[in-house]
Amino acid sequence: MKKLTMTTKDLTQENIAKLIKLFPEIITEVEKDGNLIKTINADKLKELVGDYADNNSEVYDLTWAGKQKSRQKIVMPINKTLRPVPGDSVDFENTENLYIEGDNFEVLKLLQESYLNKIKMIYIDPPYNTGKDFVYKDNFTKSKNAEDKESGAIDEGGNKLFKNTTTNGRFHSDWLSMMFERLVIAKDLLRDDGVIFISIDDNEVDNLKKICDEIFGGGNFISQLVWENKEGGGSSDSKFFRIKHEYILCYAKDIDECGIQGETTQEDNSYSYEDEFVKERGRYKLIKLNSFSIQYSKSLDYEIKLPNGEKVTPSENGKRGCWRWSQSKYEWGLKNRFIEIRKNTDGKLWVYTKQYFKVDHNGEPISRQVPFRAVISKYSSTQATKQMEKLFGTKIFDYSKPYDLIQFLCAISSNEGDIILDFFSGSATTAHAVMQLNAEDGGNRKFIMVQLPEPTAEDSEAFKAGYKNICEIGKERIRRAAKKIQDDNKDKDLKNVDFGFRVFKTDSSNMKDVYYNPNEIDQRTLTNFKNNIKEDRTDKDLLYQVLLELAIPISAKIEEQKLNNKTIYKVNDTFLIACFDNDIDLETIKQIAELNPSRIVFKDSSFKDDSTKVNCDEYLKNKIPNTIVKVI
Repeated sequence: MKKLTMTTKDLTQENIAKLIKLFPEIITEVEKDGNLIKTINADKLKELVGDYADNNSEVYDLTWAGKQKSRQKIVMPINKTLRPVPGDSVDFENTENLYIEGDNFEVLKLLQESYLNKIKMIYIDPPYNTGKDFVYKDNFTKSKNAEDKESGAIDEGGNKLFKNTTTNGRFHSDWLSMMFERLVIAKDLLRDDGVIFISIDDNEVDNLKKICDEIFGGGNFISQLVWENKEGGGSSDSKFFRIKHEYILCYAKDIDECGIQGETTQEDNSYSYEDEFVKERGRYKLIKLNSFSIQYSKSLDYEIKLPNGEKVTPSENGKRGCWRWSQSKYEWGLKNRFIEIRKNTDGKLWVYTKQYFKVDHNGEPISRQVPFRAVISKYSSTQATKQMEKLFGTKIFDYSKPYDLIQFLCAISSNEGDIILDFFSGSATTAHAVMQLNAEDGGNRKFIMVQLPEPTAEDSEAFKAGYKNICEIGKERIRRAAKKIQDDNKDKDLKNVDFGFRVFKTDSSNMKDVYYNPNEIDQRTLTNFKNNIKEDRTDKDLLYQVLLELAIPISAKIEEQKLNNKTIYKVNDTFLIACFDNDIDLETIKQIAELNPSRIVFKDSSFKDDSTKVNCDEYLKNKIPNTIVKVI
């Protein structure tokens, strides 16, 4: 029985292993802390790639103070876990939606194996770095008191946020490091056909695009959408212009695989005016011919005689304009019934052209998709505030996005059953949008929300209403939005829509230090570590850490069952069976083997003694040789 590491992957060692597999000759050994370790001979690797190895220090690159440290942080493992909180959840046993409280970098690290290549769409609304925003701070070397003085939020794991003012010498660098670390991992979570949308304003849009070009590749840039977020005249914050827009950067994991759905239309201009097959041209709609052109063309400025004898020109009321069709094309269209002259609502005759579209064998229009405009003029920030006030009865949260905006992005980038992730989830707008979209189109998309439990200000309406941190607001919003959507759609069959969510919180590993550093434990203290699992942890805590370790989604279906008076957990039917009870004997092992699971996990201390453990291991190898058996 092999032992699980119960930690996130060491990506450095994984990358080294990949290189060694390609180029075995680059392996070497160096001494570190008194031990010989395998590593890469960089000079040898440069020899193998020849002239493509760049030795020039002057290269095109975006760099900042702390970038190298961020790269190291990304590949280093962490001893953390996600602990389930059924009491805060809705329909915990059946839902596949997730709400995770904690530092989003740690959460992404924990999810990187279980959700590798599984996310279809990511939307995030990170801090805009205006000089007033809080950003994540990952320096834990200071004392708690010193850190408290500059921190804006505290959770059980320590202080995570600080106010990034413009007087900070690393004003841009701190923000760039925060975003870089998270986006690198987020990319790995996306499916090959996945996309990411990132809301941002003028302060960091240029830097954000540069780091996204580096992470996703400039060739996978889709669009820099402009969202007109203000109603009326716009913001007066600027000295020179009234700003009424923000941006939404959109990147693909692989632009050749990416599917952004366009706007559905029944128009089809595949029929030119020379087309002789008039009777097969399909249905049409009428377009006024007299659309004025910015560029005046004499050849398109002519007189048309109407059936009542009236004459019309495009240059009416002193305006200088032209017809959209030339005179020869107009005469052709009139002869072949591409032109209609009808009375307008004011009783006057008007010239129309027919715009045709194809029909199917039943004569129904064949729809097609055309790209949406890159300027989104719907959905305002004021609308978002009203949506929250309507749900909570008071102004409970500032600066949320309108859920209709996120619903639109979800609709054009996801399909039934897809997973949507938001790791700066705030008031859980994205969860609201996903449920609303599912209710409208009958889909069963799933969401994963990640949010740090930032404390609410004591003078805020949220605090006065009893919400001590943002996570409490987010979870309550999902509950209220789910109820409202169901109340508003009582005439619909919503059985496919998942209105529940499982809550998890980040915490230290369930395992004691001896599990990771057995060499540091001497004989005198060994008796204190008979059990390598922390005393305050439950079997469910262990189970979900095992799922993360084995790259199984924590939304998996779990069934609890008794076998030989022992509790077992069946994950996704019998893909995995876990048993963490004590005094496991051979009879229990035999009954588990009859279920023929793909994987089995026990506690190392579960067996009565070493001989029982050996006998059980041998039995499983003979009875179900293809089953992977692990212990923690």
